[in-house]
Amino acid sequence: MVGPDYHPPHLDSPTQWESLNESSAAHLMTKKPLAKWWEVFKDALLDKYIRLAMENNNDLRAAESNILAARALRQIVSSKLYPQLDLDLNATRTAYSQNGLFSTLGGGAVPTVQLPRFLNLFNALFAASWEIDLFGKTRRLVEAAEAWVGRTTERKNDLIISLLAEVAENYLEVRGNQNLLALRQENVALLEKTLAIEQKRFETGYVNAFDVAQIEAELALARAAIPPLQSHIYTGIYALSVLTGQYPGAFTEEMLPIEPLPKEPAIVRVGLQSDLLRRRPDVREKERELATATAFVGVAVASFYPSFSLSADGGFQSLAIKELFQKNSKTWSLGTDLLMPLFRGGRLVGQLHASEASVAAAAFAYQQTVLNALEEAETTLAVYLQDLFKINHLQHNVAWNREKVALTRRRYESGLVSLMEWLNLKRELNGVEQNLLQSRITSLVDLVSLYKALGGGWEEEE
Repeated sequence: MVGPDYHPPHLDSPTQWESLNESSAAHLMTKKPLAKWWEVFKDALLDKYIRLAMENNNDLRAAESNILAARALRQIVSSKLYPQLDLDLNATRTAYSQNGLFSTLGGGAVPTVQLPRFLNLFNALFAASWEIDLFGKTRRLVEAAEAWVGRTTERKNDLIISLLAEVAENYLEVRGNQNLLALRQENVALLEKTLAIEQKRFETGYVNAFDVAQIEAELALARAAIPPLQSHIYTGIYALSVLTGQYPGAFTEEMLPIEPLPKEPAIVRVGLQSDLLRRRPDVREKERELATATAFVGVAVASFYPSFSLSADGGFQSLAIKELFQKNSKTWSLGTDLLMPLFRGGRLVGQLHASEASVAAAAFAYQQTVLNALEEAETTLAVYLQDLFKINHLQHNVAWNREKVALTRRRYESGLVSLMEWLNLKRELNGVEQNLLQSRITSLVDLVSLYKALGGGWEEEE
């Protein structure tokens, strides 16, 4: 075959992660990442939604149909490698003009021969043709079609990763917002108690109107923070329904009861950075596009060479249908054809240059995708680790505030402090608990982004 043979580009990337050090070793391990990474959350309902999305998501079904179309295209192209055989059964009836050029033969002293006014012709023929692929043009087309099948397959795998991540993110955000809503409602209740006390103190002259107005403003602000959160909860539930191929609201009844936010795994398996590019479907997709473009260069080169084909047909031909299959009605022909392009006005050269430029563009796109994949993985890993460090500090802060509230309650029960002082500390605790919960929601969503960046979810678990 003429034209360049394809060789996959060499993957050269660092082995270790930039973020992997002594401080992060307690949270990460270089064992191969989990394929079913969502199972680390140990949530049966999330597992159910993941399964439904894999079975019913319409974008995923469309991607599967695109793979079938690509395979059919490969079959169409491959058929040109084989001889083509046809059966032709036809019958014609022709009426000749009596005044036409061929209506009479002869003239003058020669007796005139009159052709029939009507003529019937019956054919039963087998026709065979075969273009011999001497220079590999068809084989290069088959290579391109095969690479395109791989490309559509990797695009489906990339869609799976994005789909699984989107399902998990929506589920975790709904669960997180539900728990956050409970904390904000608790804060409203605490402010209502505080306002009631302040109003009684105002009536007795212990505080002025400004103090009461300040509590009322805080209460209004706290109440205003609840509707947007409720909206986010329903939005997430509707998104989950659509992602799993259901109508919006299909899971409302199932999802509205509050459940605890899943916990972060103790250790995340991130694998080796050098293995990342082999797992990422977007990188594999660009590699297949490069293979496709390279094959089309071979097609363009082969277009400069002659094409050679063989043809044959044989069967029966007769003026009367009752005599069609008699021995004397047999007919056949053999032929060959050599077509050599001599002058095409620069079209073949232009096709070659265009295909070579496509290879260069595909190569640059592949290299950029590799860099983007490495950057995304490193960034999401660093962000998740910082989330864990922040959560650790906030957990200490929450623990200290809870202890302070417990001590103050005992002092209040002993008459050493006022109810107002205890309520203020409860509100402070509520605030830091909200901060911790929001950080946990962020960390879980960032963990999902990390798993997505690691390229897991489309392959079978070993």
